[in-house]
Formats: sequence, structure tokens, C-alpha cells
Amino acid sequence: MRAVFYDLETSDKNPIGQIINYCFIFVDDRLDTIDELSGLVKLSRLQLPDSGAILANRTDVVKHQKEAHDHEEEAMRKIATFLESCIARSGGAISFLGYNSSRFDLNYLRTSLIRNGFNPYFNNQLLPHDLLQSVQKAYLSSDKFRELILKSRDGEKRLSLSLETVGHALGLLDGAQAHESREDVVLTIRVAEWLRRECGIDPVVHEPYEGLQLHSTARSGSVYFLEQPEYDLDVGDFCARTPVTLLDANHKAGLWVDLERYASKQSPECIMWRSAAKHPFFVPPRASNDPDLQRLARAAMTQFKAITLKNFFKPSTCDVEADIYRLDFDNLAVYINAIKANDKKLLEQCTKPEAKILWARRMLASPRAKIEDPKTAETLKKYALYRYGGKLQLARSVSEKEDDKDSGFHTSLSEMVQQLMRSREAAVLTRNEEDQRLLDSLESYIRSSDIVKVAGNELLPHWFGGGGVGLTITHK
Repeated sequence: MRAVFYDLETSDKNPIGQIINYCFIFVDDRLDTIDELSGLVKLSRLQLPDSGAILANRTDVVKHQKEAHDHEEEAMRKIATFLESCIARSGGAISFLGYNSSRFDLNYLRTSLIRNGFNPYFNNQLLPHDLLQSVQKAYLSSDKFRELILKSRDGEKRLSLSLETVGHALGLLDGAQAHESREDVVLTIRVAEWLRRECGIDPVVHEPYEGLQLHSTARSGSVYFLEQPEYDLDVGDFCARTPVTLLDANHKAGLWVDLERYASKQSPECIMWRSAAKHPFFVPPRASNDPDLQRLARAAMTQFKAITLKNFFKPSTCDVEADIYRLDFDNLAVYINAIKANDKKLLEQCTKPEAKILWARRMLASPRAKIEDPKTAETLKKYALYRYGGKLQLARSVSEKEDDKDSGFHTSLSEMVQQLMRSREAAVLTRNEEDQRLLDSLESYIRSSDIVKVAGNELLPHWFGGGGVGLTITHK
């Protein structure tokens, strides 16, 4: 099967941010390059990059803005056209692979395509796969692969299966990972070649959700062992085994009860949703005959008998760009047609408000909207106070935030600036001049941004300055 390997570098960890550079490489059955597309994307006026993201992808924001020519809408048009051409040239479905893409890149790309009026599903002819999941399977099943990884982690307490770690362990990468889209895609392809050749695992077609074969056992109380790489290297075993039982399932996903957690706390927090399209789920098909685990499974089935896939999730209350899938297929089609026709009136056919919200933001982000226009400035100010004032909800529901440190809301601009300053202080102390330069560039971009021009006085700490007029921060 032919495939497209891809990588994105972004302005933020959440998809409400923006792709800033990308690469897509189209390969044949032997993983030889047929065609490729790479590019830079100019940040819109709505985007103030996170300092952590900038330090990770090593982007000089001011320089980037000068070198990037495509605004987001034009970049998404190029990407959509390229992927459509790859599918057409293959005469059917193709595999679509990134590294850790099921949790990050795929959602980011789909969000970016949708808000600019492009359907990200390509008639189900673009089949998502995640190379990290193939790497996890190789770690569990291949002695050779595991030995190379553990040798590279000698003396460390935590396992890492990052692209950089794997690249070094397999002898495919010298020095630090570039975190530049094209170089990362090339490395991803080389790792895929190695897994195919040395482990008999073909990431192009590998299906990591092994729970599908057990979906017929839903509510039976059968117990299986979920196998995952053990990341604590002091444990002494490479595989972590968790007893689970299947509560409910369909042809796409399952609700699994973690019986270890259930033994200590009999609450719905023990239930895991796992999707065939998103999650790895490595589980041998033979059921456990442990009577204690079987009793736990029966108790869980009784306690959670009212919970199904249809009622497991609470209604999504977050911002639409944090959960783009709220825009269902019918409303998405209306939104795309409205953009193609450049006719806002067509949005009256939508049954949900999400499309109108996306339309308004798209227009506000457009370079055609001039900040000198009072109406544009006022609309931008309202958006700035909502997003960078810490009011934009990112978690699907406030009770479903990612972790205890995450409030579930977008970081305020004041907090972003304080984090930038802390990062720069650390760079100064460690004499890391490159980090200092990147952070200086980011600060310059923030100070001159349209967001600060219209709302800086209300969003920024007084010592930083607002309204487009900042104070000079002296390095010590």
C-alpha cells in the first residue's frame, strides 16, 4: 500500500493554535519517495505562540514571519490538494502516518483544514496510522529492538520511545533531533523501514488496537491482560500487564474496566474508552482464569451495567476549536459550501452555532481584515479577552481536564509572558544563547502583535507594558 508520511510543527500544544511548518512525503510500497510537499505558514493575528512550543520546535518567530509567504488558508489548500492527488494517483485508499500523530498531529491537521473550509476526511481514503504505536509493539515483541532501546537508556530511570530516542538507538540519527518537519518525516520513514525489515512489523498497515477481536465478549466478565511498555526501568520487567474486562463495544471502540484501579476504587474513573482509530491496545486473546479477577469483573459489570458507549461521555462544552468533531458531517458540508461560495447566508442552514463561530474567526484572522478598522479592532479585542484572558475552555468538560495542573482553560497572556520570562531567566543562567535569542524574538513578536495593540492594557502585567508599548527587559 502506498502511504503519506507527515509531520507538523505548531505554535501551541492545543489545536486552537496554528501549524507553522509542515511536510508530507508520498511513498510507494517500498517506501521510496514519489512526491512531497513542504512549507511555512505565516501566523495569523489571532495566534500568540507558546514559549514551550517555540523552544521545542526552535522557531525564530520574527524571522519565520518574514520567510513564510502562505497564510493558513492558502497552506491548507495546498495540503488538501496534495493529499487528494496522492489518493488519485494511487487509485484508492492510502495510509497516512506520523509519529505520535494519533494524539497530536491528526487532530491539529483536521482542525486547521476544517476552519479553512476543507473536508479532512477525504472520503475515508486517507487511513490514519501512528508509527509510535508500531514502535510500542516492537518494544513488546522484538528482543532485538528492545535490547537496542534499553542499551541507549543505560543508567536512566525512565524509558523513552520518542522519535529522537528511537532514531539514536537504531543508529538512524546523529546528534539532536531537528524538530523541523521535513527532517523528522525522513527519520520517521527510516524507522518504518527498520521495523519492516528487522521486526516484521509494517507500520503502513499495522493495526494496533487488538481489542477488536474481543469485542464479542462485552459484558461477559471475561478478564484479559492489557500489555504496555513499562516506562519505569527500575521495575525490572519490560512489560506492564493490567487486568481488564470489556464493558461495552461497537465496531469502532470499547469501554474497558481497569480491574487494578477498580480493586482500590469502585468508581467510573476505572473505565477507559479506547478507539480502534486512535489507541494502541495490545492484548493476548486468551482469557485469565484467576478467580479473584473474575469476581472483580463480575462486580464491575453489575455496578456499571447502566454505562454504555452512548452515555459514557458528558456533553462537550469546550470551545469548538478544541473539539472540532462537534461540527458534524451535515453542518461541516454547509460550512464548506458557504466558504466556497463566499456566502455567509448559507450558514443559516446550519443546525448548530459552531460553523458561524468558525466563520467569524476565519474572517478576523484574514489579512484582508484591517486592524485600523474600528469594527475589526473591537471584534479582535473581544476575542483577545476571551482567549488570552483565560476564558476559553479547552477541556471537553471542566471535569475532564488533562491533569491536576491543567485548569482546562487556555493560558492567559499574563501567564504566557511570565512563563516566557522564566524560560529566559533559565537560559541566561545556563548561558544558552540560542534559547535566549528565540525567546527574545518571541517577546518582540508578542509586543508588536495586533492582540497587544487592541487589548494589551487589559491582558498584560504592568511591568511588561501594554497597548503595543513595552518595557525593555535587560538580561542579567
